[in-house]
Amino acid sequence: MATNNKHGIDPTSLARTLSHMNKDHATDLLHILIHFNPLALIQLPLDLEKPVRQLVRDLRGEDVDIRLVDMSLAEMQVQTRANGATAKGLNGESPMITHMIPINPPMKSWGERRERLVAMTKEAREGLGLPAEGLPEEGKAKKEEKSAENEKRREKGVALIDTYLAPRLFWDGAVAISVAFFFACYAAVKGGYVEQGLWAWQFTQKWWPLGGADGFKWLVKAMFWPVLAIHITEMVMFDRSRLAKNAKIPMGGLTWLKWMVSVFFEGYMAFRRYDDKVAELEKKKH
Repeated sequence: MATNNKHGIDPTSLARTLSHMNKDHATDLLHILIHFNPLALIQLPLDLEKPVRQLVRDLRGEDVDIRLVDMSLAEMQVQTRANGATAKGLNGESPMITHMIPINPPMKSWGERRERLVAMTKEAREGLGLPAEGLPEEGKAKKEEKSAENEKRREKGVALIDTYLAPRLFWDGAVAISVAFFFACYAAVKGGYVEQGLWAWQFTQKWWPLGGADGFKWLVKAMFWPVLAIHITEMVMFDRSRLAKNAKIPMGGLTWLKWMVSVFFEGYMAFRRYDDKVAELEKKKH
């Protein structure tokens, strides 16, 4: 392969990329190789009588000596040496086999490498019938990374709560009741309980200042989707910014569900209650 300097690739950056892929993504490299260069299958220690998807489902980078040795804007150069291969070289090791993997379309700049490698990995996994979001060991690695992060947070004095905190009686409760009342009004409107001749219609016709009953129904319908979107967004934000960083409250558990319901109906008040408790625990630790 021609030198990468003609593409403006910094040798130091290239070396870091090769090292990172070989150290942390050997299994991804193996999937990319098999998907984009299927002929490599005949050079790997596989039982070719089995379906390809079954072959690669349990295959990992440690099963095959695989390494990314060079990369340009248009192709990747991968070498493999099957563990336990019978052919030995002069040094007593099995010879390395070189494979070329095209990058199509070629990258426009070296800065695209991470995005392209991620895309190729996803395409390879999907093509081989594997989960596109990652392999089981990657999920385990993420959990371990999260645990390590929580440990660092504890060492730095960042407290982690492990319980659900009920709404405080006045403001928290008032906000929750107001939101629940709004959704009850929407259910009444959609259910036909605010129609002429019924009690709810007569009440809103008399007391609702903006167009009577018809104005009330129009406003409730117009507000429903924006209100729902806002409260769901608050749930996502709370989970990502608080609970996802707290190993003591696992996603899907009862405590997690209680917090999600509270955030849906209370919004900011639940954020503040959680943060106030964390601040209180940190203060006690110091």
